[in-house]
Amino acid sequence: MAIALLACAAAQAAEPLPDKPLTLVEATDLAMRNNPSTRSAWALVRQSEAAETIARAGYWPTISASYSAQRLKQLAFEGTQVPWQTRYGPSVTFNWLLLDFGGRGGGIDRAHAETVAQRLTQTQSIADLMLTVESAYYAVIGARGVELASRLSRDEAQANADAADARRKSGVATIGDVYQAQAALAAATTTLQQAEGSRVVAEGALAVALGYAPDSVVQLAEWHPPENPELPPQTVQEMLQGARDARPELLASKAREQAAEAAVREARANNWPSLSASGTASRTTIEGRGTATSYSGGLRVDLPIFSGFSVKGAIDQAKAAVDQSQADTETLRLSVEQQVWVAYQNVQTSRKALDAARAQLRAAEQAADAIKARYKTGLSSILEVLSTEQALAQARIADVQAGINWYQSLSQLGHDAGGLSAPASGEKQ
Repeated sequence: MAIALLACAAAQAAEPLPDKPLTLVEATDLAMRNNPSTRSAWALVRQSEAAETIARAGYWPTISASYSAQRLKQLAFEGTQVPWQTRYGPSVTFNWLLLDFGGRGGGIDRAHAETVAQRLTQTQSIADLMLTVESAYYAVIGARGVELASRLSRDEAQANADAADARRKSGVATIGDVYQAQAALAAATTTLQQAEGSRVVAEGALAVALGYAPDSVVQLAEWHPPENPELPPQTVQEMLQGARDARPELLASKAREQAAEAAVREARANNWPSLSASGTASRTTIEGRGTATSYSGGLRVDLPIFSGFSVKGAIDQAKAAVDQSQADTETLRLSVEQQVWVAYQNVQTSRKALDAARAQLRAAEQAADAIKARYKTGLSSILEVLSTEQALAQARIADVQAGINWYQSLSQLGHDAGGLSAPASGEKQ
């Protein structure tokens, strides 16, 4: 399925940005068709497939045809006059390597393993792009949520400033209360401006992930997070094993091990003799004399005797490449396991942080309502109102960020683990 998506992507240029709100699935699908990284990955796969075709060509004979024309005059001995001659005619040459003790087979196995590795690398590119789009999508959702929360806090700060000014005019508040409310309003305005800037930056990053210029306007469909997001049902041990079996980049590294091993067989074949067949057929016409046809054929054995230890050096080099590829695979395996472990712990932490942020928001809302009611009756000061409003503003932003962190960490875990199973319906946290 992944290769089919990339094949479609390779055949198309950047398409116009849809003039409709996009869901996450639609945005990801658009990026698959539009982001240049998919076309690049598909081009690399085609290059590997072409290299494999070239390697397989070694089992076939080579046939070439030529046509020559010649005008010549030879120098004569003892004053004999030799006239000019014109010769012309076609010829066909045939060559076929019959036996090489595994050289061609090793080359084909190497090219095939490299093709497999490139296809897996292509699949990893798709997974990386999906993670980029998901992260950018949630970043935009979060930035818009923070901007909305900041705008609400700014509006409340404006209402507090207006209320403080009205109470001062009626003689129940001091000018100090007004100044404090105005200072809180200025701080809330600054926070809102920062949130607007962060939202613009996040939208530009999403546009680039989809394959467009950062100033492109990407419309997103309204997003409603679930009330009780559930943790994946797998244990961390199951995720680690799943990553070992499913991470495309790790499988690609193992395929490159196979390619290196095939290169050793290919290099060893140069120590053995090779058997080839050849033949020619030609027809030459000499003006004024007639036409001659000739045929030839034969077998040839090439036996390597001494090449300055170059063959041994090539074999040792290929063996060292095998050792390096095995070490690279082991290093990558450890890195993948570390990524899964970190992502798993981040998901656990972000889920707990989400519950804590929601509890913080509920408490901050209740405290703000209580202090506002007391302030209206003169039982609380403006400082208490501003303090609770600031705590409420922070709780709103923390709630938005906690939700986005949860979904981004879950996306990262799905990427690092090579995929996740859906939580069972109704499963308890």
